[in-house]
Order: sequence, then C-alpha cells, then structure tokens
Amino acid sequence: MKKLVFTDLDGTLLDLKSYSFMQSIEAIEKLKSAGVPVIFCSSKTRNEQEFYRESLGIRDPFIVENGSAIYIPKGYFKQSIPYNTYVTGDYEVICLGKSVDSIRSVLLAKREQLGLNFMMYEDLPPEEISMLTGLDLKSARRAKARDYSETILRGSLSESFYTAIDANGFRSIPGSKFETVISKYANKGKAVEILIELYARENDDLETFAIGDSQNDAEMLAAVDNPFLVQRPDGEWAELADVTAQGISGVGPKGWVRVVDLILN
Repeated sequence: MKKLVFTDLDGTLLDLKSYSFMQSIEAIEKLKSAGVPVIFCSSKTRNEQEFYRESLGIRDPFIVENGSAIYIPKGYFKQSIPYNTYVTGDYEVICLGKSVDSIRSVLLAKREQLGLNFMMYEDLPPEEISMLTGLDLKSARRAKARDYSETILRGSLSESFYTAIDANGFRSIPGSKFETVISKYANKGKAVEILIELYARENDDLETFAIGDSQNDAEMLAAVDNPFLVQRPDGEWAELADVTAQGISGVGPKGWVRVVDLILN
C-alpha cells in the first residue's frame, strides 16, 4: 500500500514561533526512507516552500498559498497530467486560484472605499514584515514574493469588507497568525484531491494522511483517509466544524513527530 502524507507547515512541521524544522528532521528522514511522499499544503508561497523542501531534501509535489496552485516536479508522474498546466522552472503547475495582482487591486479599492486601515505584504518593507511575523529578513522577502494571495498583517477589517471581496470572487481565510485573501476557487481540499487522483493513476492502493493545526487546514483534513490535528501552543486542538480529526498530544512539531510514528508503525 502506498502512503501519502499531506502537511501544513506553520505550527505543525515547523515551530509556530521560530519557524524551525529541527524537531521534525528525524521523522522526515523516516518518511523518506519508507518511500512516503511528504507533500506540503500551506499558506506559504512557492519561494518559502522551496526553501524548506531544499533544506529537508524533499522532492515531492507541493501546494502553495492555501490551495491556489499545485507545483509538480517535471517527470514526477509517469503519465501525463490530465489538467491544464503551465511550466515554470522545473515544475508543471496546476493553477486553481487567481493572480495576486487581481487580488491586490480589489483590496486596494475596498480599503479606500470603506475607509479601512489594514496593511498587507505589498505595503510593507521586509524589515517591518520581519518584525510583525518573527521571520528573519530572508524569510520575510520570500513571504513577500506572492503569486496567488495576499495576507493582512495588521489593521482592522469589517463585515462590509468581507461582503465586498466575496462579491469580487475572493474569500478570506484565518491562519495561525494572520488572515489571507485568495480566490474562491482556491481550495486546499481540492488541491489535495487532485494530487491523490494523480497518485492513484500510478498506484493501485493508497492510504492518505494529513496533519494540521488550525481551521485553515479543515479542507485538507477532510480530503484524506486519516486526518490529524496537533496541539496549539495553548494546549488545545482547533475546533473544526466539518471534519473529525484525531487530536494528537504534542504542540506543533512534537505532535507532528508522533503522527509520523503512528503512520509508519
């Protein structure tokens, strides 16, 4: 049986405060040795996820910006991909979302029309992004280089704002720290389902797992056979309305490692 592991990053594989993956390295090596793909499914950008993939020696597909696009290394699947794709660098990309330029255009217009004071990545230099997020400068620059989403880093929003972006084909997703605006058509669950379909074309028997920590992971968790939640820093587990996930003791990476042990053993 072929196993697949889909995972969130912040607050799961990565420490929520330091963004360190050191606690997860041994478990990742176990998954790689067992031939289990480790598929990132996160709000993080392509640049951010590439950094962690390269640091950890992971070569599997990955899902960026809350399900906005799927990046598949060229030649990863033996069969041709039965979806519209475009090629960038070493990847074939399945795009589910809309461009960041279209999102920012709407956000700028609504901010002015509604008299709001929120700030997003586009508004701030890397130094200020670093202060707000806890990222180092290089990581802040990677986070700023967005393709399919924009994140509200500070300031107030309103019900009128949510109504306005909905009317323009976008939605706002609360993450572990900030809210991110994406296309209505971008969906972690849909992206996971597409990848499962692609793996199933080349594997007769699949068992799928997903690891998350927040409501933002609900779509991903609902799309797999075995959904898991790790504890939040307050010791609680996220409350999910539409999916029942197994809560694992251990905050962030500590819980993530325990899930990997369950998957492999």
